[in-house]
Amino acid sequence: MASPVLSFRVDELLVKQLDQLAAATDRDRQSHLNRALARYVEAESWHINAIAEGIADADAGNLTDLNTVKAKWVNRAKHRIDGQSEQ
Repeated sequence: MASPVLSFRVDELLVKQLDQLAAATDRDRQSHLNRALARYVEAESWHINAIAEGIADADAGNLTDLNTVKAKWVNRAKHRIDGQSEQ
């Protein structure tokens, strides 16, 4: 089964950079574009799923009080500063 073909416009400088990368790595454009697109889709999918999980938690009432969150970060910053001053 043949792979689908995607077509889109790209800035000329980006194409030149892609061609330089392809030449330097002895791989074709398609190889680099497939890898880049797979990484992008994976990262964006993770982000969308994390947001959906957060919304589901909030809808289920699994929330943390704002003052608790602030206290955690203040404590973390204090320990970081204290740790640096000892060095």
